[in-house]
Amino acid sequence: MEGRKKSSSGYGFRPKLVWNTGVQEYLTRAYGATQFDRICDALMRPCINSTVRVNTLQASTPEVIEQLCNYFRKSSRIVGSDRVGSQVQGLDENEEKQWLNSNNERANASEEPNVEIGPNIPSNMTLTDGSAASTILDSREGIDDKYRRVSVEFSDFSCWEHPVLKDVVMVGGRGPCEVDCRGEAGVPVKEVVVSRKCAEAVLRGANVFVPGVLACSQHVEEGDVVAVTVAVERPDGGGGWSVGITRGTTLESEHAVTRSTRSNYFIGMGRMRMSRTALFREIRGVAVEMTKRIFDLPPFHGVLEGQIFLQNLPSIVAARVLDPKPGERILDMCAAPGGKTTAIGILMKDQGEVIALDRSHNKVLDIKRLADEMKLTCIQAYKLDATKSVKQEHVFVLNGDSISPSKCSSDSTTANFSRAEIDSTKQPHDVVMSNKQSGTTTTSLSPYEIKAAARKELRRMKNRLASDKAALQRIKSFQPQSFHRVLLDAPCSALGLRPRLFAGEETLETLRQHSCYQRKLLDQAVQLVRPGGTLVYSTCTLNPGENEAVVRYALDTYQFLSLMPQEPRIGGQGLVGGLDVFDGMSYKEWLREEEKHLVQRFSPGASYDTIGFFIAKFAVSLKMGQSHDDSFSQI
Repeated sequence: MEGRKKSSSGYGFRPKLVWNTGVQEYLTRAYGATQFDRICDALMRPCINSTVRVNTLQASTPEVIEQLCNYFRKSSRIVGSDRVGSQVQGLDENEEKQWLNSNNERANASEEPNVEIGPNIPSNMTLTDGSAASTILDSREGIDDKYRRVSVEFSDFSCWEHPVLKDVVMVGGRGPCEVDCRGEAGVPVKEVVVSRKCAEAVLRGANVFVPGVLACSQHVEEGDVVAVTVAVERPDGGGGWSVGITRGTTLESEHAVTRSTRSNYFIGMGRMRMSRTALFREIRGVAVEMTKRIFDLPPFHGVLEGQIFLQNLPSIVAARVLDPKPGERILDMCAAPGGKTTAIGILMKDQGEVIALDRSHNKVLDIKRLADEMKLTCIQAYKLDATKSVKQEHVFVLNGDSISPSKCSSDSTTANFSRAEIDSTKQPHDVVMSNKQSGTTTTSLSPYEIKAAARKELRRMKNRLASDKAALQRIKSFQPQSFHRVLLDAPCSALGLRPRLFAGEETLETLRQHSCYQRKLLDQAVQLVRPGGTLVYSTCTLNPGENEAVVRYALDTYQFLSLMPQEPRIGGQGLVGGLDVFDGMSYKEWLREEEKHLVQRFSPGASYDTIGFFIAKFAVSLKMGQSHDDSFSQI
C-alpha cells in the first residue's frame, strides 16, 4: 500500500508497511485479504482528527474550545488552513481584530451556519438522547447546540464537541497534503533524516527533537530550510532488521540506494533550530521546527496543561465503559502514562480511591505528575509488578512453630518481621516454606540459606523505607476482592497504534508471549474484583490472540465471569470463530456468535478513524463458596 504524494524532486510519501511474513499471513487469514489491506493502509497514516479529553473539574467543554481557538489564532497554526494563517500573520492587534470581525460577519451572513460537525462520525453511533448520529450527518440544519461547540472565527478551522462524549473535543486536521520540497533557484534542498519513531511522532503533529535525528546534509546551519525524511528498518541480511544509518552520518557519503529508499518516506519541510555541529553535540531540544507537513495536525505540547489531555478516542471510551462511581475503590493495573487513570478520577469527581500500578519507577512518577497537574487527589500511584498484585500469605515453619508476616493491611509497604524473628534464624534448624493457598511445601533449607533469606528480607525492608522517603510509594500486594472495579489495559503488541511505518518486529512467537502475559495479568485481575464488581480488559492491538482469544480464556476458565453490554458503544463487533486460523502453534477459539456484540473492536480504516483497539467488559458474580456479605468485608 503506497501513498500517492510525489513531488518533482522525487521526494514523496509512499510508505509500504513491512510485516514479518508469518504474522502477515496470520492476520490476513484472520481478517481477510481485503480488510487487512485496508487496515494496513490506515495504519501508515495518523488519525486525521485529534481527540482532546477535557478535565471537567477544571473547565467546561465550551471553555476549552474557545481557548483552543484563541491558541491556534495567536500561534497562526490554524488547523487545515495555511491560507488563514498567512493572512493573520504580520497584522498588528487592531488589524487582526478588524480582519477577524469581517471574517465573522461573512460567516454569520452566510446561508449555512459556520459549523463543523467533523468527518468520520460513524452512522451506527448512538447519541445520549437515543437518536442516531446519522441524523446529524444527513441534516446539518437540524443540529442542536448541545451536540456541538464550534469556533466561528476561522471558516476553515474544524473544532467540535464529540456527539456522544460530551467531555471530548475533536480538532480536525488534514492530509496527505501536497508539499513542495524543491530548493530555491535550482539549489538542491538540504535534508535531515530522522528515526522511524521520531517520524511517527512528527506525523502526529510534533516537531523533530534532537534524539530523533540520525543524519543530515553537510554544512547545515541554524535557520536553513530542510526536507525531513525517514530511515525505516529493512532486512540486514542476517535475519534481523537495521536502519542502515549510523547517527551523525553525512548524507553525501551514503550510497544512492539509501537515498532512493528515503525519498519514499518524505514527511515534510522544516527550519533548522541549530547547526549540524550543535545537533550532534546536544542531547535535547528542538532540532527542526516543522513548517509544512504531509499530514497537517496541531501540536498540543504544553497547551492548556491541567485542563486537557490528548488521548486516543478508544482509550477514553475504555474508561467510560468501566463506569466508575464516586466513592468507589478502583484499580488501574497497568496505568502508565496515566491517561485512563486521570479519566477515571475525573469521572468519579475526585471522590473515592483510584490505585494506579506500574512496575517502572519513572512511569509511576509520570502518573503522579499527571495527577498533580490535573489537581486530582484521589489517585495513588504505586510501583508494583501487576502479575504479583494479589497478596499471597506465606509462613515460615521453625521446629513446628509458624513464623509469618504480620496481618498487615492491603496497602502495607513492608513485610513486618520482628527482630526476634530474624535473630531466631541463626539457630541451625531446618526451615520449610509453605503456601497457605496452595497447600504445597518446598524442600528444606540449610542453616546458611536461612541466614541468607533473613539478611535479604532485612535489606528489602530498609530499601522500602528509604524509597518511601523519596516520595515514591511502593506496595507489596492487595487482598483478594478489594476493589469495586478493575481496569486491565494490558501491555500488548500494540499493532493498532498509528501512524506505523514498520511492523516487522513482531513474530508469531512474540505474539504468543504477549498473550501468555496477558492471561497472567487477567488471572490476577479476577481475584482482585469483589463479587458484583466489574472488570474491563482492553488492548491497542489487532491480534485476535490477544483480544478475542483472551476473552474466550477468561470465560472458559472463570465461570463467575460474564460479558456485559458496553456504554457508550462506538466501536464495531468482535471476531467470531478462530478455530480455522492457525497462529503458528495452535488453533484458538475466539468469540461465539452471541458474544460478538458485547465487545468493542476499533479497526483502523473504519469510519470512526481511530487507532486499533479492543474492549471487553466482564461482570463478576458471586464466587463459589462465598456469600454476598463476604465480598463487602474485603473492601
